[in-house]
Amino acid sequence: MSKKVAMVANMLTPYRIPLYNRVNESIDGEFKVFLLAETEKHTKWDIDRAEITFSYKVFKGIHVVVRKYEFYLHLNVGVFAALLRYDPDVVIIYGYADLGCWQTFIYAKLFRKKCILLNASTLVSSRMLKGVIGRIKRYIIQSVDACIAYGRSAGEYLQYFGAKTENIHIGLNTVDMEYFKNEVCQYRADNSFLKEREKYPKILLLYVGQLVPRKGTEQILKALDSLNDPGIGLILVGSGPEEKSLKRFCAKQDIGNVYFEGFKQKEDLPRYYALADIFIHSSFKEAWGLVVNEALASGIYTFCSKYAGSGHDLIKKGWNGELFDPGEVEILAGRIRSVADNIDPIRERREDIAKQSCSQVGIEQYAQAFLSAIGGEPQGTAPTSDEPQGTAPTSDEPQGTAPTSDEPQ
Repeated sequence: MSKKVAMVANMLTPYRIPLYNRVNESIDGEFKVFLLAETEKHTKWDIDRAEITFSYKVFKGIHVVVRKYEFYLHLNVGVFAALLRYDPDVVIIYGYADLGCWQTFIYAKLFRKKCILLNASTLVSSRMLKGVIGRIKRYIIQSVDACIAYGRSAGEYLQYFGAKTENIHIGLNTVDMEYFKNEVCQYRADNSFLKEREKYPKILLLYVGQLVPRKGTEQILKALDSLNDPGIGLILVGSGPEEKSLKRFCAKQDIGNVYFEGFKQKEDLPRYYALADIFIHSSFKEAWGLVVNEALASGIYTFCSKYAGSGHDLIKKGWNGELFDPGEVEILAGRIRSVADNIDPIRERREDIAKQSCSQVGIEQYAQAFLSAIGGEPQGTAPTSDEPQGTAPTSDEPQGTAPTSDEPQ
C-alpha cells in the first residue's frame, strides 16, 4: 500500500542526505523532510543541493542555543499546519524537546497517524532519566507506534523507558561508508602519498571533531605528553572554543608533532584518514559519533570512548580497535604504545577493516530500519550490548534534543 511519510528533523546535514535519498528511492509512496532550521550556527559544512533527490521544506523559527548543554532549541509554529496540508500517513520525529516535535506528536495522536520516534540517546549519553522529564520521555516512547534506534545502546535506552521490543527497529547510524573507503584508497594509491606521509612522524594519530571539553581532546594531548615519544604525532581536524587552550597546553608541556588543521569539509577529510595510523574518538558524552564510521571505512584502527554509542556496535576488540575510558590517561597512553609497537600487521589489514565495515554498516542497512518501521514489519529483538554500559546516570540536567549533528566541527 502506498504511503505518504513526513520526516521532521532539526536541520539539513550533509551526512543525512544519502540516507534520505535512499529512503526516498525505496519507499512505496511519498517521502518529505520537514526541517526546523536550515542550519545551526556551530555548523560550517557546505551542502551540495545537487545531491538531494528528496522533497524538503525549511520552516522559519527562532533558534536558541543552550550553551551549557551544547544543543539548539528550535521554536517553530508552522509545523502542525504544514502537516495538515501534507496529510501524511506516517510521521517520523527525531526527538522530543523542540516545539516542532511536539506539534508532530500531537498531530499524529489527533489524526491517528502512525508515529515513529528516531532515537539517538543512550543510558550513558542521556542527562535525565527520572523526574518530570523522565516521565515525559516514558510517555512519548510508550505512545509512539515504532522506534528507530541508533544502534544497540539506543535500543537499550528505549527498552529502559518501556518500548516494546518488537517495536524497536535497530539501524546502525552511519555515513556514506563507500565514499570514505574509495577516496582514502585512491589517496593512498597516489604516487605522491608516500612522500607526503614522510613529512609526519612514524606513528600518526588522528582526531576529527569539535574542540570542546566534552570531546576529551585534552586527554589525548595528556597521553602524548606521558608517552613523550617524538615518533608519535597527532593531527587535530576541527575547531572550537578550546583550540587556544589546547595550543597553550602543547606549548607549556613542550609537546611536539601536534598539527592543528582547523575545520575541514567532507571532501577534505579522506586525506587525513589516509595519513593516519590510529584514530581516537575521546568524548566523555556522545550519543553515537559518526567519525568512528568514517575512520573504520578508511581502514584505521580506532580507539573509541566507551561513552560513545558507536563503539559498542562497531568496534571489534583487537581487530579494528578497542574501547577506552578517556578519563584514564595512562591507560590510553599504554594502549597507544602497544598499537604503535605492532603497527605493521595493523596497517596490513586496513583494506580488510574497511571492507568489513562497509559491508556491515552502510546506508542500505540504515535505510532498511526506516522502511521496516514505516511498513510495520518486525525486525526481530533489539540486540543487547556485549560491553558493560555502566549504571544509568542520575543527573537532573535537562537532556534537550537527541543530537543529529554528531560531529559538528
